[in-house]
This record gives sequence, structure tokens and C-alpha cells, in this order.
Amino acid sequence: MIYELRRYETLPGKMAALNEVMENLGIPIFKKVGMRLVAAWVPLVGDYSNALQYILAWESMNEREEKWKTFFAHPDWIKGREEIGKKYGPIVDKEIHYFLEPTSYSPLK
Repeated sequence: MIYELRRYETLPGKMAALNEVMENLGIPIFKKVGMRLVAAWVPLVGDYSNALQYILAWESMNEREEKWKTFFAHPDWIKGREEIGKKYGPIVDKEIHYFLEPTSYSPLK
């Protein structure tokens, strides 16, 4: 199993918009196209109150590529992204991706 840690840093004042987009648009499409969300977090304390981090699980990098391609081509995403732009304008300032492999002692394999 490969895990993808994605981190989105929002523009000032846009964290609520990003959470709304994820909950009402992104995650439902993840489910429709078979993407596996492991967990999602926002900071409780610290300097990065404008950051969302979440982890997706993949069987392979090929699966990841295919599912993201399907996600971005999904009609709900295409329509929703346009509506989001009209409602909120730009939301994300910076996007970072890490690909992680569990260690032999990790409880999450």
C-alpha cells in the first residue's frame, strides 16, 4: 500500500471554504470514483491554521494516476469547480504532496 499525504495551504480567510468544498464536493466524488480517504486533519494549534492535510491510500502509483484522472474528468467536479470559483474565487495558495510507504513496524500497512 502507498499513502499519499496531501497538504493544502489556503489563502487568508479561505479555510472554511476549503473545508466546505472537500466535504460537499471532493469527498463525495472520491467515493464515486473509488478513492480511499484514510483521514483528514486541520491544525488544532500552531502556525498553520490555514492548512488542510489528508491521506489517500493506493494499491499502486498506476491506480493513483488512473483515479485522479477519473476524478478531474468527473462531471460533478467540472461543474462544481466552476461554481466554487464563482462563489469563493481562489482558495488554495499552495499544494504539497508526499508519497509514503509504511515501515515494518507501522500499525497502518
